[in-house]
Amino acid sequence: MSTWLTPRGAAAAALVGTAVVVGAGWQGLVLLLVYFVSSSALTRGGGRRTAVQVWANGGVAAAAALLSLAAPVAGLAFAGALSAAAADTWSTEIGGRSGRAPRLITSGRVVPGGTSGGITWLGSLGGLAGAALLGASAAALGLASARGAVLVTAAGLVGGLADSALGATLQARFRCPACGAAGETAICRCGARAELSAGIRWLSNDVVNLACTAVGAAVSAAGA
Repeated sequence: MSTWLTPRGAAAAALVGTAVVVGAGWQGLVLLLVYFVSSSALTRGGGRRTAVQVWANGGVAAAAALLSLAAPVAGLAFAGALSAAAADTWSTEIGGRSGRAPRLITSGRVVPGGTSGGITWLGSLGGLAGAALLGASAAALGLASARGAVLVTAAGLVGGLADSALGATLQARFRCPACGAAGETAICRCGARAELSAGIRWLSNDVVNLACTAVGAAVSAAGA
């Protein structure tokens, strides 16, 4: 796990896992592990997720799991949130292995690999596979019916598309005045402070990921 989480990331993951067990039982924990292990295995180098990244991808799921104690429909929202997180991660990691340059989801314009909002057919199929894995796993664990599994899969796809759309339009993008590099963070890899070039400053990749899972949760709950 040390190759997949920073120390603070591990602490955050423990809190998320505890909330999931309390709200959704061992079945919910297994579904969380299906998402985490499969996504971490796909991420190059394991990805060493920070606490912020853990909360961005798992916070909505943890809240939905706890809410399901009072409102059972939130159980599907829990699965939908994880499905969206899986769709986003799988599409990014698998799409990054595509031999074709991505196209911006909003305009179809060819953009460099790694550009926020850029999609490929291979990445889109990867996102579908990730969402379907979570949907099928939710059904196998008794967290969703057959219809619910389809709904969870669809929620993951919608959440992943929302992530790409936000990434292409409103997500903050920066350019370093020192080396000219473009990126998604206010501190460039060269160590200099970058300047906002597009988007909303506070709408970071982590905030977009949080919104992605919220959309997945909302779609699942609305369709239940």
